[in-house]
Amino acid sequence: MASGIGARLFARDAKTGVLWLIAVTALWRIVAAWAIGYGTGEAYYVATARGLELSYFDQPPLSLWITWTTMALTGTDNPVVLRLPFIALFAVSTWLVFRIGEKLHSPAAGLFSAVILNASILFWVSIGSWIQPDAPMVTFWLATTLVLVDIFFGDGGRTPYRSWLWAGLLLGLTLLSKYHGAFLLGGAGLYMLANRDARRWLRHPAPWLGVALALVIFVPVVVWNAQNDWASFGFQGGRALGESGLRWGGLLLMVVGQLLYMTPWLAIPALVLGVKALQAGPEGRYPAALQPGVAAFLAYSAWPAIVVFTLVALWSDTQFHFHWQAPGYLMLFILMGCWSAEMLIRRPRAVRVWLYGSLAVTALILTVLMVHAATGFLRGVVPGDWEDPTAVQLPWTEAGAVLAREGAFEADRTFVAGDNWIDCGYVDNQVSGRVPFLCLGAEPRNLGFIADPADYAGWNGYMVVTERDMEQALARNAGRFETVTPVEEVFVRRGGVAEIGPIQVLYGEGFLGE
Repeated sequence: MASGIGARLFARDAKTGVLWLIAVTALWRIVAAWAIGYGTGEAYYVATARGLELSYFDQPPLSLWITWTTMALTGTDNPVVLRLPFIALFAVSTWLVFRIGEKLHSPAAGLFSAVILNASILFWVSIGSWIQPDAPMVTFWLATTLVLVDIFFGDGGRTPYRSWLWAGLLLGLTLLSKYHGAFLLGGAGLYMLANRDARRWLRHPAPWLGVALALVIFVPVVVWNAQNDWASFGFQGGRALGESGLRWGGLLLMVVGQLLYMTPWLAIPALVLGVKALQAGPEGRYPAALQPGVAAFLAYSAWPAIVVFTLVALWSDTQFHFHWQAPGYLMLFILMGCWSAEMLIRRPRAVRVWLYGSLAVTALILTVLMVHAATGFLRGVVPGDWEDPTAVQLPWTEAGAVLAREGAFEADRTFVAGDNWIDCGYVDNQVSGRVPFLCLGAEPRNLGFIADPADYAGWNGYMVVTERDMEQALARNAGRFETVTPVEEVFVRRGGVAEIGPIQVLYGEGFLGE
């Protein structure tokens, strides 16, 4: 794209731009971590991470191991502290995206890929900021990809055993983060089958040793599942099973939802480029400056996750899991960064306005939402009694205050409990490890494997539940204790407005152990 001194200067400017991008967005994420509380998933994962296990019901263990280690080292479950490792992981992910784009095309491609990644709403706020398994998964997915790029299109093939074992190590950590790592393995395998030059690796022992190493790293997940009736594999696999009839509305919701999460004006052109990469063939050049097969490698690593998790919504209730396709878009964003670098020659102003404008718009939207999540100021701007999606970021401090006032955290042989995995995360965050915490009810998920209710038979306990009225709460919990009495009804408030509730606090004597 450029040569001589000009190329070196552009490379230096691109790297400087990426470092500034990392620094500024990381600062935003730290401020957001201070300003807003844990969301539903985060609260649940923090509650789960209080117990160190080989693996867990919902996900492989790496993100929870990170959270457990952070709490053990710092002695706190403060949101800023626990989110910092995940913010740092995404800073590394941004740099890795830059390095992949730079290696495949040019420094400009690396910079634009990093900008596109951060301009995507999902990657900026959820994967980039929150305690989620996606953060380490994305980091190690990209690290694995960088090694594979060096093997297929660089000098990595000259040291096959070292390169493939390094790729296997990183792939194992990807799998240890989230089951999605299987799509990266499948995409690389598909590319090796389709591309003539890459096909030789199927006859070489080094890739198979790399896969073997990845599977060894994944062993804790297999062992935990074997010890627990294959619960995690069954739960995640069951999500893909069909229900009665086809759900065309669910499919439409999944398509629209993922486009919104990925940012539509980035996601749609990325998908178009992904289709063109497939049309170019396994040895094709697209865009023109890329080596033969590069676009196919990115596309083969992208499309399986996008297609599978989109189609599943046609027969299974995937609810609002629009982030499942994220690794696929991640690869297409790198392809789009390379395409943008080529377009920069012909339409430099349009490319810069589009990419940097997208970054600015995303930053503005998310800053407004962050300030509202912390203050609720939009209640005074937008009239009406509307349901606020940012209310899920509010901690249940009012319930925690009732428990503290009742002496729940000092009493002997006393626990605190919730009765479904969503509520349990918020309740646990108020308990903060001071007394035993139980998640009762039909769907405790991870929390049902960490503490056995039978171990607390005969204890007294405080139940914090979301019910319409106290009588309903008492009736539903009467079978858990010898006697149950009401304590208090509270609402979670922000700016004087009741956003969540009513929440009922009950006191039970003589827990029956289930």
